[in-house]
Amino acid sequence: MSTTLTRNPPHGIPSSRKRATTRRAAGSLALSIALFAGLLACAGARAETFPSKPITLVIQYPVGGPSDILARLIAAPLQARLGQPVIVDARAGAGGTIGTDHVARAKPDGHSLLLSASGPLAISPWLFKKLPYDPLRDLVPVVQVASVPMVLLVNAANPARDAKAFLESLKSNPGKYSYGSSGNGTPQHLAGALLESLAGVKALHVPYRGQAPMATDLMAGQVDFAIDSMVAALPNLAIGRLRPLAVTGSQRSALLPEVPTLQEAGVPGYEAYAWYGIMAPAATPQPVLQTLNRTIREVLDLPEVRAQIARTGSIPVHDTPQAFGAFIRSEHAKWGDIVKRTGVMLN
Repeated sequence: MSTTLTRNPPHGIPSSRKRATTRRAAGSLALSIALFAGLLACAGARAETFPSKPITLVIQYPVGGPSDILARLIAAPLQARLGQPVIVDARAGAGGTIGTDHVARAKPDGHSLLLSASGPLAISPWLFKKLPYDPLRDLVPVVQVASVPMVLLVNAANPARDAKAFLESLKSNPGKYSYGSSGNGTPQHLAGALLESLAGVKALHVPYRGQAPMATDLMAGQVDFAIDSMVAALPNLAIGRLRPLAVTGSQRSALLPEVPTLQEAGVPGYEAYAWYGIMAPAATPQPVLQTLNRTIREVLDLPEVRAQIARTGSIPVHDTPQAFGAFIRSEHAKWGDIVKRTGVMLN
């Protein structure tokens, strides 16, 4: 009788089983790599095919105001470059909160954008105790479009012919006069509050649901004055239904060179601008943001677009998302300081 001895591999694991285990591990690793590569390819494909459907560009105020003017100026050439319709959607109300919140809650794929005024991003967070959105958390910057100096306006029938005389009348009659704005929390509202604070005057604030109805009442004498954006004011100034008394920037406007600044009219330190920029929902993919930024900047660089923006009294701006984000944070801090100094609160 002969005896055959079988020698087991170390640790008592059969060689065939060890080889099978190694093959399974290698197969799992290869499958994981393939799946990960597939996910990256899908993400890349989505970015490369953006946009895949119409883009909605939401504005926060009614049709006819400066947001609407700028949005429609950009929409047509943007549509031509992206190959998809760009639809301007006015969602007005609550000082711009309704339109802003709508985009903040939208799917972050680049197909829902917001052409925002400065108020809902930099001012409203300081005026309202609770907002349905956080502009620094729920939205991401795409590109700043324009910076807009504002102008102190009265209707053509107002006896005031210059800003100094008008301010003296306000001082002599505290609470007698009213000023209109595009809504609570807008730059126009806070510009009026800043004027009250720095000029030592008192007036009644009358908020409207947008610039157009405010301008209608100002021309009809239902409110006594307003500080409005140059974009919105110029058409009514051109036909003589409103009179400009002062501009709000640190320098006179090239479009209204005879109109002094409020600083020249005796209000030291007064300076206020409105501005507009395009935002997207937070978590929008970086490749999509880069595509949007690059394409919108191409639109803003078109000579005819720059000329039309300049004719509205605005200053064209086209920066990177990072630069626009830093600017929003600085404006947020600036207007927060003004709100604290003026004591304006809405709720």
